[in-house]
Amino acid sequence: MGITGTEVAKEAAVEEGRSVFDNLTKFIVWTLRTNLGEGLVILTAVFLGVTLPILPVQILWINMTTAGFLGLALAFEPKEPGIMLRPPRAPNAPILTRIMIFRITLVSLLMLGAAFWIFAWEQRIGATLTEARTAAVNVFVMIELFYLFNCRSLKKSTNTGQYSNSKKHSS
Repeated sequence: MGITGTEVAKEAAVEEGRSVFDNLTKFIVWTLRTNLGEGLVILTAVFLGVTLPILPVQILWINMTTAGFLGLALAFEPKEPGIMLRPPRAPNAPILTRIMIFRITLVSLLMLGAAFWIFAWEQRIGATLTEARTAAVNVFVMIELFYLFNCRSLKKSTNTGQYSNSKKHSS
C-alpha cells in the first residue's frame, strides 16, 4: 500500500485537529455575535436614554440556555466533507477572518434592530412592558437559533451546499 501506520496516524490526527478547530471557530463566531448583539442592545438603550428592551437578567438567561443547548450542538458538529482537501491553515493566520468579523457585526446589528423593533411594536399594539420585553427576548433566541444553522458550516452556503471558495477537488 505504500503508506506506513505512522503516516496514517498523522493524517488521522490532522483530520481530527481540523475538525476540532472548525467546530471551535463555529462556536466562537456564533457566540461572539450573541454577546455583541446583547451588548449593543444595552448600550444603545443607555445612550439613547430609552427603556431597556431586554433586561440584564434576561440576557443572562439567554446566555445560560442558548450557550448550553444551542452552542453545544456546534461543538459536536460532524466533520465537513473535503476537510482534508483544504490547504493547511497558516500558523499565524487569525482565527477570525474579515468575513467572519463582518458576519458577526452584521448579525449583531440585525439583532439590535429586531429587538428594538419588536419591543416598540409590542408597546404600540398595547402590550405591557413585560410582554414587550418577552417578545424581544424571544426574537433574540429565534435569531440565535436560525444563525446556529448558518454557522454549521463557515465554508459552504447553507442553501446550495457549495463551498465558499468553490474550488473543484477530485477525490
